[in-house]
Amino acid sequence: MRSINERQVWLSHCALVLVCCFFVVGCATTNKDIAVEDPYEGFNRRIYSFNQGVDNYFSGPIVTVYDMITPDFLQKGVGNFFANLNSVQVVVNDLLQGKIIQGTRDTGRFAINSTLGVFGLFDVASYVGLKQNTEDFGQTLGVWGVPTGPYLVLPFLGPSTLFQGVPGVAVDALSNPVTYAVALPLVQALSAVNTRSEAEASLDFINESALDPYAFTRAAYLQWRQHLITDGEGTAQASFEALEDEIFFDEDDDMELDLLESGLKDSAKLPQESGESGLPERTSFIDTADESSDVDRTLDLLEVELKQSAAEHGAMSVLEASNPETNLHTTTE
Repeated sequence: MRSINERQVWLSHCALVLVCCFFVVGCATTNKDIAVEDPYEGFNRRIYSFNQGVDNYFSGPIVTVYDMITPDFLQKGVGNFFANLNSVQVVVNDLLQGKIIQGTRDTGRFAINSTLGVFGLFDVASYVGLKQNTEDFGQTLGVWGVPTGPYLVLPFLGPSTLFQGVPGVAVDALSNPVTYAVALPLVQALSAVNTRSEAEASLDFINESALDPYAFTRAAYLQWRQHLITDGEGTAQASFEALEDEIFFDEDDDMELDLLESGLKDSAKLPQESGESGLPERTSFIDTADESSDVDRTLDLLEVELKQSAAEHGAMSVLEASNPETNLHTTTE
C-alpha cells in the first residue's frame, strides 16, 4: 500500500509540473517575427538551453560511461527490453485509433517477445515478420483531429506540442509499465540512459551540422510527428502540394510559358502558310510532320526547363522557410 501511495504522489507531482508548464506558456511573451508554429520561441529557447546544459554536464557524461562499460549486445538487450514494455502503450493506442489488425499484431509481438524473447531481451517477433510500430497518445489525438498546437520545449523532456504532446506525455506515462515498476528509480534511470544512448548519433549530427540546432530540432520534430500521425501518408503529398503552389501558381511563370508556346506555334505555321500560298518552297507531309514533332519536343523541353528552374527557386524558398540554415550550407559548399 505504501508503494502505491508513493507512486500516486509521484504521478501527482508530474501532473503539477505539466500544469505549471501550461501557466508559464500562457504568460510567455510573443514576437510577430517568429514562426507561426512557435509563438513561445523565447521561452522555448531558454528551456532548450537549460536542457542542453543538463545534457552536457550530467546526462552526456553518464551515457559516455554507460557506452564504454556496457557491451553492445547488452545495450541491444536493454533496448529490446524497454521497447517490449512500450508495446503495451502501443497496443492501447492502436485500439484507441481503431487499428484493430495492427493492434492484434502488436499484441502478438508483445506476447512472443515476452515469452520466447525472455521478457523482451531478444526481439524474436521481428524474425517472424512482426515489425515494431510506434504509437502514442499524442498520435491518437492527432488521428481524431486534435490540432498540434504551439511548439513547446519541456524541461528535461525536450520537444513537444501544447495540444498533443503535453497530454500525450501524461497519458503515456500512465500506460507504460515502467511507471509502475517495483524498483522504480533504478528502472526509470536505466530507461532514460538507454533512450539518451540511442539518440547519441542524432544529437551529435544536430550539434555538428546545424547552424541553429534549436530551429533544426524544431523543424525535424514537427515533421516527424506529422509523419507518425499520418503513418507516412500525406506528408510527402502535402509537401509536394505546398511546393506546387509555390511554383505553378506564379502568374509571371504562366504568362512566360504561354508566350513561348504561342511564339513557337506561330513560327511552326509559317512553313505551312508559305506552301499554301504558292511560294516556290514547299514542304511535304513528312517534312511538316517532322517539323511539328520538333516543335512539340521543343515545347516540352522548354516547359520542363522552365518548371525545373521554378522548382529550384520554390524548393529553396520552402527549405529556407522551414530551416533558414539550408541556404547558408548550400552557399558555403
